[in-house]
Amino acid sequence: GYRVEDLGVDVTADDFVAAAKEANAEIVLISALLTTTMVCIPEVVKALERAGLKGRVKVMIGGAPITREYADEVGAEGFADDCASAVDETARLMDI
Repeated sequence: GYRVEDLGVDVTADDFVAAAKEANAEIVLISALLTTTMVCIPEVVKALERAGLKGRVKVMIGGAPITREYADEVGAEGFADDCASAVDETARLMDI
């Protein structure tokens, strides 16, 4: 029951912001499959803040190297270990 916009791989922080604006997104989900990609997540969060979206748009992150502690550290409201828990976490973030 969710509409998902898949931005693909190697997505810039500005691309996340543009897509969130265009889709009038409620949540931005970011997946990092390698520890080397984790460093990009704070950039996306900061870009959303600069664009004035952070209060309206929540951020959920996940992927193999991601932990709940890291999500808290970078300012993500949500965290999921896998796709199934991401659905539950999305419902929680959207107050469903």
